[in-house]
Amino acid sequence: MKIGMVTPQDPRTGISIYAAILAAELKNLGEDVSIITPDNSSNQLPVNLDDIKIISPENYDADDYDVTHFQLANSNLHEFQLHLLDKNIKKLKNNSNTITTVHDARNFDSFNLKCSKCISFGIHLPKTPLIYPFDIVDRGFQRISKYLIFHNKFALNEYKNRYKLNNNSLKCIPISAYRLNDTDHHNKAETDPSENRILVPGYISPFKGQDILLEAVSKIDHDLKLIFMGKIVDEKYGVYLERLIEKKDIQNKVEFLGFVTDNEFVEEIEKAKVILVPRLISSWMKERPIFKIRKLFGLDYLITQSSSAVLTMSLAYGKPVICSENKGFSQYINSSRGILCDDSVDSWKNAINYLLESPTKLKEMSVNSKTFANDTLNPNMIAKRHIKLYEECV
Repeated sequence: MKIGMVTPQDPRTGISIYAAILAAELKNLGEDVSIITPDNSSNQLPVNLDDIKIISPENYDADDYDVTHFQLANSNLHEFQLHLLDKNIKKLKNNSNTITTVHDARNFDSFNLKCSKCISFGIHLPKTPLIYPFDIVDRGFQRISKYLIFHNKFALNEYKNRYKLNNNSLKCIPISAYRLNDTDHHNKAETDPSENRILVPGYISPFKGQDILLEAVSKIDHDLKLIFMGKIVDEKYGVYLERLIEKKDIQNKVEFLGFVTDNEFVEEIEKAKVILVPRLISSWMKERPIFKIRKLFGLDYLITQSSSAVLTMSLAYGKPVICSENKGFSQYINSSRGILCDDSVDSWKNAINYLLESPTKLKEMSVNSKTFANDTLNPNMIAKRHIKLYEECV
């Protein structure tokens, strides 16, 4: 089967990790996979894509593939896919062999009103009542997709109810739990039990609310290090975090690594005792006009439906996860593998304290996390579930 996988290119990381893992597993299962994506000078993912053709969007033709699989991303990263869809919409609709992954229900909160191609795409959609900006993107891909894939049932149900869609076209396939290295698992955190490294992977944003984690750590008496591993996407928020650290006098408890290489990512995640995955709204953000506008349009609640590749990768490394009490996360985390926290500082403080003071529970969660990753989120198994859907399109 010839599969065309349309995936965004992040300017820092290259092809999305979800697309790269799926493409590699499909290739291992004997499928003919091409990745359609804009040029990028550096693909920093460790997944071996040497035998997979990379096609520029300008050279894509829907008739060249048995199946086209779009994988939409946040905001401007899906812009080129709108251009490609606008150019090929008649063929894609007539072929009825398109699948679209909706990574989570909060992604479609942006539409580029400055882009003439995007405006043209929106204008030429069938006349439907458009309420929110993301409707233009959503309805465009609904129009040509035989199936829409979601990473958790809560995102699926929210999307179904929002657009009153037929449930038969919506499928739930979880994010695979992928380990970046092929070596035998060696938990470095266990070799130095006195070092309490608490890792927060992923970009730093007021829509993740890392300032609440800083507040929590300031109330913990244990000797620990809170490690942020990711780019700060809002410079003003970065300044706010720096001032908060100084105010709470926790400079010795906090470290910012910024964007890291694959090897550094592996090293840090292996050394960590616990992984934190927040989906919180910063108190700093709640006072800003942009948040009030998002709230007016109903965009603030969609964050509760999200999933996370960082979360599933943490499980693959056998790490207990403390995460937001998020409907999407609850499909991956329960009390045997981690702790779900509400939006309060005390909730996060108590969760971190509990795991640092309970080494037996910490080890038990570690075993359970890796077992769940191997049994339920195995990348090979996830790829086979995609192939089953592809076969229904051919």
